[in-house]
Amino acid sequence: MRLRNFLAALGTIPSLVHADYVDWRSFKANGVNLGGWLVQESSIDSAFWARYGGNASDEWTLCQNLGPRCGPVLEHRYATFITTRDIDRLAKGGVAVLRIPTHYAAWIDFPGSQLYSGNQTAYLKSIADHAITNYGMHIVIDVHSLPGGLNGLPIGEAMGHWDWFNNQTALDQSLQIIDNVIDFIQNSGSPESYTIAPLNEPADLNKESMSNFGTPAVLSDDGAAWVSKYINAVLDRVSKVNSKIPVMFQGSFKSPDYWYDQIPDDANLIFDVHVYHYEHPPNTTSANLPAQLCADAKQKTGSGKFPVFIGEWSIQAAQRNSFALRERNLNTGIAIFGQYTQGSSYWTAKFTGNDTVNGQGTQQDYWNFGTFIDNNWVHPGSESVSC
Repeated sequence: MRLRNFLAALGTIPSLVHADYVDWRSFKANGVNLGGWLVQESSIDSAFWARYGGNASDEWTLCQNLGPRCGPVLEHRYATFITTRDIDRLAKGGVAVLRIPTHYAAWIDFPGSQLYSGNQTAYLKSIADHAITNYGMHIVIDVHSLPGGLNGLPIGEAMGHWDWFNNQTALDQSLQIIDNVIDFIQNSGSPESYTIAPLNEPADLNKESMSNFGTPAVLSDDGAAWVSKYINAVLDRVSKVNSKIPVMFQGSFKSPDYWYDQIPDDANLIFDVHVYHYEHPPNTTSANLPAQLCADAKQKTGSGKFPVFIGEWSIQAAQRNSFALRERNLNTGIAIFGQYTQGSSYWTAKFTGNDTVNGQGTQQDYWNFGTFIDNNWVHPGSESVSC
């Protein structure tokens, strides 16, 4: 630590870079997701999907349709969609955490998978190094999909894929992925600047209907037992290599309290809770969104055995979305989550999807954090919070 401080004083490395590992019980920060960069979603960038996606509903099918063009198309995407200039812009908006979704194919190339395995980790390291070295940002590597499919959605592997659950081969492959993530962090030159998020929104009860997605009912107790087996294996693997690296656990949409007795008390773990109101409850509007966010902060974050971070959220409401209330709702949400949890990461840094919403505008008007920065709307201290 003394050597690094000495080098920083000489200007050899920026003074923002330090060798202290994050303790999520005391660390608090505002952040964003880098969605649509290393994991493609049709809703995030309508122009990209119109050009390359065709009738594909997910990245798996997009690559099937593109054939040998898939690699060059996605490599160009990785090189251009998020650049160091985007990180500079986010830093101006007070962003201190980057949650970066990755497909499992970024970490390992499994035979039979249609997801592209290329130079994702090289682009990830370039962006992470810039964010860490210049701004002291903390990086959450999110393994957004797992072999076989986590939730039947494009983000889990592909539409209609649920075969990760109760599949020992898929579990073994998932742990190989985690081994590679650990190796990446250990050899990054700044392992203290990373947290591992080993899965995202597992769900096995949305096969007949998506109406329960976003609720605790979307994951069965049997499915949760499989998730518990996996997260404990991840904790064991990480602790054996470097116990100072935190693990961020996205336990579907169940309360952290549901999982407490399934996780060792001394685990270096933080829960990742996702908060969306564009569907649930259906009476949410831009006008009453602050009250809903307050309820989330008090009811969905558990009783405090482990710290909680809001890994994804947005200000789109189910009904009567209003341009005039965007700035207020953004800053109120950041302030609420900063008061009741360890902070939040907005979904997402760049969003140009043009799907319609109930009320004014389209989705990009409510999901694009870059626009909020450009409009000078990000000042969470401006909103008083009383929940």
